[in-house]
Amino acid sequence: MFYNKKSTRRKVIKAGMTTLAALTGYSKDIFASKKAPGEVRVIFLVGDYWHNPITQEKNWRHVLGPAGWRLMFAQGAQFITPEVLAQADLLVVSRYAKTNSLGYAPDRIVEGRPDEVTLLTDEREKAIIKNVNRGMGLLAMHCAIWNGERKNFMELLGVEKPYMHTKVQPAYLHNLNQNHPITKGIEPSNLGEDEIFYADLKADRTTPLFNLKGEEQPIDRTGGWCLDVGKGRVVALLPGHNPHPFHQKTFKEIMWRSAHWAMNKDIPQADLQNGRPPERSIY
Repeated sequence: MFYNKKSTRRKVIKAGMTTLAALTGYSKDIFASKKAPGEVRVIFLVGDYWHNPITQEKNWRHVLGPAGWRLMFAQGAQFITPEVLAQADLLVVSRYAKTNSLGYAPDRIVEGRPDEVTLLTDEREKAIIKNVNRGMGLLAMHCAIWNGERKNFMELLGVEKPYMHTKVQPAYLHNLNQNHPITKGIEPSNLGEDEIFYADLKADRTTPLFNLKGEEQPIDRTGGWCLDVGKGRVVALLPGHNPHPFHQKTFKEIMWRSAHWAMNKDIPQADLQNGRPPERSIY
């Protein structure tokens, strides 16, 4: 089927959920019922043209699978609705303003696709901010800081000005904050080839977690930080342009701890190793 006209959000969501149910057996209306006692819902919107969505999803599932949470990956920004966010305990985002993602099509074999959907509409931006303030955690990964035209979202992240598109080079993670539970006890390490993003931060609101350093293009800037917003918490982790950081035990440990901290949970010991997820990952 070739898509040559725009669908309403309601029609797209209904079609997508119906097809997902037919293909996987999952409920076509996950959010129709209230969460079970103790249930934790983590919603992901990760990956685009420049940032490998397969690497990101597989590694997030592998890292957070042992936590026993429900890990749910949105196949398009249009599925990050106020209704979904109202039931989310944590939102993980790795998308930027002009997403360069694939327009969502519910067909099993896709011949043509609708236009891609912009990450931050007025409604989505307001809903994210509202839900962080009510207690939802937010993990802003890598290119999520490149939404500079959305001043309120940048304020939420504690970003004054973002920087991107540095040279891909060996990235060194160091200057880890030994007074914060996300990075306490973690040693400096090489993350492999990566593009080093960084930002000028609102120093009065943010707590730096670590620096990223590159020598081929001299850079040594804050590459991870966190802050409290209302009843919620925000963590920004900027490695991850390439797959390499996701394969490093050090960064996996930071991912694990960040997810727990952002939801104001105790951080249990993680069993993480260097390397890619196993072929049969935790689903």
